[in-house]
Amino acid sequence: MAIESLQFGDSIAGQLIDGDPDTPLTAATMRMLDPSGIQLDVPFMSRAASEQFVHLDQWFSGQDPPQNMVLLTAQGSASLFNVQWAGHTDPSGHQLSLGRLRARETVLGHRDGVLDAPLVIETARSRIDGLNAWARSSAISRKYDTDERGRTRKLTLELDGKTLATWSQGQAEMSITSSWTTSAAEDGYESSFTVGDNVHIESRFAGEPRPFFDHFVEQRKIASLLVFLFACPISFREHRVQDESFPARMMDGRVYDHPFVELISELSVRERSRPVPSAKAMNRPTAYLEQIGPEGLEAWNANYDAWSRFILPAAGVLGRSGAFMEDVVTSTSMSIEAAGHLLGVQEGEESTWSRNRPSTATYVYRCLHALGIDWGSCAVSIEGLARAVANNYNAVKHFDRGDLPAHEETYLISIVTRLVVQLTALQLTGKGDQLLVDYRSGSAMWDVRQRFAAYGLRVESAGAWARTN
Repeated sequence: MAIESLQFGDSIAGQLIDGDPDTPLTAATMRMLDPSGIQLDVPFMSRAASEQFVHLDQWFSGQDPPQNMVLLTAQGSASLFNVQWAGHTDPSGHQLSLGRLRARETVLGHRDGVLDAPLVIETARSRIDGLNAWARSSAISRKYDTDERGRTRKLTLELDGKTLATWSQGQAEMSITSSWTTSAAEDGYESSFTVGDNVHIESRFAGEPRPFFDHFVEQRKIASLLVFLFACPISFREHRVQDESFPARMMDGRVYDHPFVELISELSVRERSRPVPSAKAMNRPTAYLEQIGPEGLEAWNANYDAWSRFILPAAGVLGRSGAFMEDVVTSTSMSIEAAGHLLGVQEGEESTWSRNRPSTATYVYRCLHALGIDWGSCAVSIEGLARAVANNYNAVKHFDRGDLPAHEETYLISIVTRLVVQLTALQLTGKGDQLLVDYRSGSAMWDVRQRFAAYGLRVESAGAWARTN
């Protein structure tokens, strides 16, 4: 028996083991709290004469619990790593004290080996928002048998996961795979059989197992790319890990498998409480997995560190629900400014210089020129659009520029800068020439043009706004 998964609000009682054979077993309740993650509640008697609680007095009064522990429960074991003091009560009289511990990483399985050794794992498999829609792949094949009137009489499902992409990311070997799961439920009224069909991202490192943090860093790079592709928050929903130190055993102790077991990490547990994006939000990414391909993902990783000043501000605001349009303009314009520095001099940029040197408008111009988008009726020229973006950005950012710009102008500029950072991110995959064709022809710009038309505005060559109706 094993603890398969924990959800917010779940709690399990058990006995804590700290690895010292002289330490008495310690009663504790493990709770999954929203949004902080795993917490252990440990009742004890402080300053008690009984030897049973001396070690707990030391843990909590000194705020120094054992680094790693195991919780034995009726459902199975949970291995707790990087355990930290999270508070305790110190009542008077005959009341119990209550100590609180938090584990930075919790694996729902029993680890073989030395208890106080750091957690390292061979393979990490995660589920992330948008992966299913981005990959456009299913592990389920359906076959329908119908009668002469076209009515379905038989449905055959073939379940077969597959590897969709593999690529190198520094020392990490990454893959995206489709997989399937099944679950059955039955009560006194009905029974059901559910088939899960999902896509995962996996990471492993050549040579030796690595801390979960190393896996998470590499997987986060792909999550950041998905933020640009979907222009909405992308969250980690689940981590499962596989390692020889987490075996599945038979009754006689023999190992028969090394399954994937759930890992709950403080690095991402807060993301699990975010609302799941709607299917509509995941409907139209700027590019799909098969369009970017493994070579595009390798190029994204190769550019990631050098372009981090572009990636991080834009991903931060695009990945946040309910951001004000001024926040969008500020963060995306910061990214555009960084991208302009990285792109370098572009043909015709001198028209945007100020005092014989590049200005904020110049860095925007460099991005617009590199993209080569057909803005149509939105702007008379990219020089003018670059100036309009720079003017709005500076007016929003600087107190001494007077009142904030008109809200309709800021809204339209936020639409422009959001699209510019999304498409600049596509160029970092090395697939810009293929992926930007529809934007350069104007066929993919209908929505942006309609928004400008709805407000009856366009940008003139000097960056000023003009009415079109």
